[in-house]
Amino acid sequence: MNADKEGSFSKPPSCRAPKPLIKANSVPCSKQKRTSRMEWTVRFDPPSPETLNRAVGLVVSACRTAFAQNLVCVTLKGSAVKGDFIPGYSDFDFHVFLKPEVMDGEDVPKAKYAVQFQRAFGQVDPADFEVSQFQIYFINSEKYPKDWVPPVKGTYRILWGSLPETAKELDDDAYIRFAEQHLSLSSIEYSRRSNVAKFVDKPDTQIAHNVRLVGATLKNYMYSISILLTKEPKAAFKLELDKMITMVEKGIGSEGHFSNFFEYVSDWDRVRQDHDYARKAFTEGIKALDEIAHWATR
Repeated sequence: MNADKEGSFSKPPSCRAPKPLIKANSVPCSKQKRTSRMEWTVRFDPPSPETLNRAVGLVVSACRTAFAQNLVCVTLKGSAVKGDFIPGYSDFDFHVFLKPEVMDGEDVPKAKYAVQFQRAFGQVDPADFEVSQFQIYFINSEKYPKDWVPPVKGTYRILWGSLPETAKELDDDAYIRFAEQHLSLSSIEYSRRSNVAKFVDKPDTQIAHNVRLVGATLKNYMYSISILLTKEPKAAFKLELDKMITMVEKGIGSEGHFSNFFEYVSDWDRVRQDHDYARKAFTEGIKALDEIAHWATR
């Protein structure tokens, strides 16, 4: 199996390893973005090439150990690729494509293989990489999840193998239709209620996790809003977070709850340590979801 252009390999399959994802000094250690519309700053600090390549190596090694010849492709998506990474808050988002023989449906490996992967990967501590978690999705290579849309080139890197045909990029109209469906009022209200329900009974020591959950929910809706505002889905998916916040807040007439939320979480250590600060961040996220719901009913 040959790798796509994003990550080529010269070694034979029996001994090949993932190509280093980023060359040293190719990404600044940190950067601050300030919008022209609002006086706020979101602090991005991408992981070092050494840290990212170590994470990639651990994931790919565990996948090869657990799934062997049933492994089709491994990709990395999200902020670690685009650069709008917030230490502690952001995650490493991997997609692992597997042959149907080891899958139980579209997005869950069979128990035997799940145990094998956990055994191979279970000693990895996300805190050592300054991420909230390693978010690893396992996908049937012949049956892409029906409630997902395939990734857009430029938003992911292929680390091992070749992207299956079922995950190839779609035309603009397909992404626009998905965004319209995603932004249904029932979907938004369900997401808001679900986030509040998961938050309400948590001890102070666990609410940072719920702040992270509402942020992930919010960002997904922001992509859909950006798609509908621009009618250019592939450009929208490539937007860095600060640019997307500005576009969304202007486009829906926000009072600034999106920028408030992401400014709070850009100081993730404080979210974890200052529980009142975490509650304020959560509240801003819910208010942003309320603004999305209001805009969707117009």
